[in-house]
Amino acid sequence: MKPFIAVLAVLCSPLFGKSQEISGLWTGTLYNDSTQQSLPYEVYITKANGKYSGISHTWFLVNDKQYYGIKKVKIRIAKDGKIIIQDEKLVENNYPTSPDKNVQQLDVLDLAQQGDQTLLNGPFATNASTKFKEVTGKINLKKTSPTSESSLMQYLQKSGNYTDVSTIQ
Repeated sequence: MKPFIAVLAVLCSPLFGKSQEISGLWTGTLYNDSTQQSLPYEVYITKANGKYSGISHTWFLVNDKQYYGIKKVKIRIAKDGKIIIQDEKLVENNYPTSPDKNVQQLDVLDLAQQGDQTLLNGPFATNASTKFKEVTGKINLKKTSPTSESSLMQYLQKSGNYTDVSTIQ
């Protein structure tokens, strides 16, 4: 029986050792604990020279007016397999006032397979600043075709940065 288990373990190990493929478009929602609102959230991830980079598109509602922010993000896979996404730089926005430069969002996401869908789910938090309190919540994303309807993909195509997110200023 032990040789059978050993052979089975060897045959199955490539399935468990397979590297996580997270490149592509991820769309879904960001749930804000303080406002109790679910808002659209998108992340586009690329991999070049073994390193991940990305860009995120976040929406906010203030007095029933929708605002957006497009940010360059740092992405890495932690030793425990969590996907870590952290704001790096605000690229474009339509905020009514200048944003506080010290506020950053940190996502700690789990990669999961549910049927034929690939998902990224987990908590997020922003740091507190002199003007703003910490914001926490939950992110739910699914891998989507880059050709699907996406405000982020429209922005990337318009700006000419569709294939290489790392070049975004």
